[in-house]
Formats: sequence, structure tokens, C-alpha cells
Amino acid sequence: MAIAKKVIPALPSVKEFCLSVPLYERFEYDDDKNNGFFAVEQFEGTLDMHCPECGQHSVFAVKKNSYATSSRYTNYIFSLFFRCSRDSQHQALFIFRAHRGTIQKIGQIPSLADLAMPDLKKYRAVLGDERYKELARAIGLATHGVGVGAFVYLRRIFESLIEEARVEASKQPDWDNDQYASARMVEKIVMLKGHLPDFLVENKALYGVLSVGVHTLSEADCLSAFPVVRLAIELILDGLLEQRERMEKLKSASKAIAALKAAAGKSDA
Repeated sequence: MAIAKKVIPALPSVKEFCLSVPLYERFEYDDDKNNGFFAVEQFEGTLDMHCPECGQHSVFAVKKNSYATSSRYTNYIFSLFFRCSRDSQHQALFIFRAHRGTIQKIGQIPSLADLAMPDLKKYRAVLGDERYKELARAIGLATHGVGVGAFVYLRRIFESLIEEARVEASKQPDWDNDQYASARMVEKIVMLKGHLPDFLVENKALYGVLSVGVHTLSEADCLSAFPVVRLAIELILDGLLEQRERMEKLKSASKAIAALKAAAGKSDA
């Protein structure tokens, strides 16, 4: 009977490794299969990311690689050092460790949270201050290897979005609060589909993923899943932002049309 050969997962790209992958998440490599870490170690390109010191996105170019040991198989430490193209004094550093067939990022400056915060600020308008802080905490926890805690905050955000939709739906005369209260989360989302972004309704199973992460998955499993779950939450928030912007435009257009109508009435008089 043939023994199934172990599948070695592909390493993330350098951009993903530096800007998305949490610290200490391990990836296997197999040099015999040309799936080593050399693409990371020998990277000579650029990263497009937020520069905390410039206060805006910038292009960072790699300047040098440094090494702490000479063996590629026992505790081989290397780093990628970048300089901001706007100001060479603004720098970024990513440190990696390769050890016995696995590679992980073990340190970085700026942190993932520092890099993410500017892009998250737009969500404060739909989340409010408290939930916005929870989103920041989720990212901060994931950055420091606390996957389950990060999932707890993302689930709280998800639940708050559902509750806000329920409040709006309950204003309808045909709303059945007793039916809603006894429903499962997936059923609640279906009941609220007219008050939620399409992406959330289409991916209502996300809540189950968050709950499994909180109650069942290991820290490592949660950290591995965190980037995808975070992306899903952000897409839901993007949908809410689009709804908010559309409503503001409709209100503005209605006021402008009313003003034009009033002005036209005066001129007729």
C-alpha cells in the first residue's frame, strides 16, 4: 500500500509575509522540491505600505539582508531591511527564523497594527468608537500571536452589526421579534437581509467560523485563518460604508432638488 506523500504548503509571497502574516506563524519548506525560503531571504524588490512617519502610503525599497547564523537548517536568522522612498530615515525591518524545515516571521517594525490602522480609520464611521477599538485590538492580538482572543473581538463586531440591523428591522410593522429571538444566527441573517450588506448575507456562515475559532480551534489555527476572516469583516464594513455614502448622497440630492423646485416656484410667481 502506497504511503501518501506529505504536501508542503506554499510559502506566502514576500509582501504577504511582511505585511499580512502574523508573527510566529510557521510555514514548512522543502529545499529538495525547490520550495525553500530563498525567495524571501534574497528578496530585492519593494513594498508598498503605510509609512507611520510620513503619515501616508509609500514605496519601501529593500537595502540589505543580514544574517545571524551560517547554517540554513539550525536556527538560521535573517532579516529584510527597507527604507522609505520619501525619506530614507524612515525604515522598516522584518526578521525571520528558519529552523528544521520551517520558517516564521519573529519580529517586525512597524508592527502589523501600525501598518493597518490608517486603512481602518474609515470604518470608525460605521463601527463607532468602541467597536472600532475592538477591531484595532483584534489586529493587535493577532500581531502578537493571540489568535483566539482576536477571534473573540471579531465575533463581537459581527454580532454588533447584526444587532444594529435588528434595531432597524424592528421598526417595520410586520416585524416578528419572538421569531427572531428563537432563530439561529444564520436564520437571523436571512430575516435581516434587507438591512445587511449583500456580502454578509451571502457569507452568513462566517459567524459559524468565528464561533468555532473561539470555542474549538487552536491559537495556531486561528492565526492562520485570521487574515481571511479579517478580510471578510472589512468587506462587510465596506458594504455598510457604501450604504452610508449612498444615503448621504440621496439626502443631499433631495435637498438640492427641493431647493431648485422652490426657486422655480418663486420665479413662476
